[in-house]
Amino acid sequence: MKKKLKLKKKNCSLLVIGIVIFLCFMLEICYTLWIFNGGPTIPSSDEVNKCFKEHHKLLGDCLYSIANSSKALKKNVDDNLYYVGNNPNNYLDLGEKYSKEIYRGYSLTNDLDYQDYPSMSACLDANRKCFLKYHVNDPILWRIIGIFKINNQSYVKIIRSDSLGKYAWDSSSSDINEGYGVNEWSTSKLNDLLNNQFLNRQKADCFIGKENQTTACDFTIAGLSAQKYLYNAPWYLGSINDDEITMLSKIDWYNKERGNNTKLCSNGDFCTDNLNRQASYENYLGLMYPSDYLFSLNCEEDQCESSSWLTKEQFWTITPASSTNSNSYAIMFNKDTGFEATFSSNIADIYPVAYLKREVKIAGGFGTEESPYIIH
Repeated sequence: MKKKLKLKKKNCSLLVIGIVIFLCFMLEICYTLWIFNGGPTIPSSDEVNKCFKEHHKLLGDCLYSIANSSKALKKNVDDNLYYVGNNPNNYLDLGEKYSKEIYRGYSLTNDLDYQDYPSMSACLDANRKCFLKYHVNDPILWRIIGIFKINNQSYVKIIRSDSLGKYAWDSSSSDINEGYGVNEWSTSKLNDLLNNQFLNRQKADCFIGKENQTTACDFTIAGLSAQKYLYNAPWYLGSINDDEITMLSKIDWYNKERGNNTKLCSNGDFCTDNLNRQASYENYLGLMYPSDYLFSLNCEEDQCESSSWLTKEQFWTITPASSTNSNSYAIMFNKDTGFEATFSSNIADIYPVAYLKREVKIAGGFGTEESPYIIH
């Protein structure tokens, strides 16, 4: 009798343990599904897992395959896909990490004016309000703008999540356009900075004003080290007439960016450069187009939300502006006023943009800031 009682107790214990294991297993499944389905902007776990498991699937093809079920990915002009909304899950980890601590120093009088420094002492010596921004080994994150067709192939377009700092698009000596720079991206100071010093993790002189004003920059800590993933892509340099900016639709912007770079100014102090303007230019790094921002707005029948995940206080785009008054204008975004043509020697935040090679595969992650997509 005692043996039977012990056996029953043992069986009950095993049953309880089995139930607990089963509940834990089900809880884990529910948690995983919740993570994958966390809101209307994340596709189902089955679709994402399919991309992870089928290693022949490329990142761009994977995202295309889940676009129909994802409210965060919308197809637009030329079958391009854009991430839309205020905070889609489009974070990407290229395997880069901060090699040292980064201290962010803000101006004592203007909280929008900041620079990053390799040490607290360097930041304080610059007479700034200083804070520890990144720790050693923190990931350097990027975000996916969308998937774009180039020569009938799909390429993933990404943008660095954090600004490099506030720098000029271009600058020049006083005898060239009065020192306000030249709006030809291929020869611009910023193009050189991105595709040389930043791309190769070097120290540099960054341009911060007219007549070639500079400040010391150090990209040895947070420069780009994942060049193996980048595609040497064409960047379209079609210009926008400065008097048309407020009247253009999203499609107008898109088409004009891919048009000619028109030089309208030939007389006057701000029109003295002799550079030819190019319609396109190939390199690894550039900036976003105005249309990238406009298509990131979540619009239904021309009714758009007031902001998108690409909304920043201020940033430069890659697009020049043609004007009868100056050959120095480029397109800057301002949160309060929208897009505007302004002197290329003015400063604004710099968010590097790149295209990933076709062969880049997705290896894991959920696209969130805490668990970004991992690639290989």
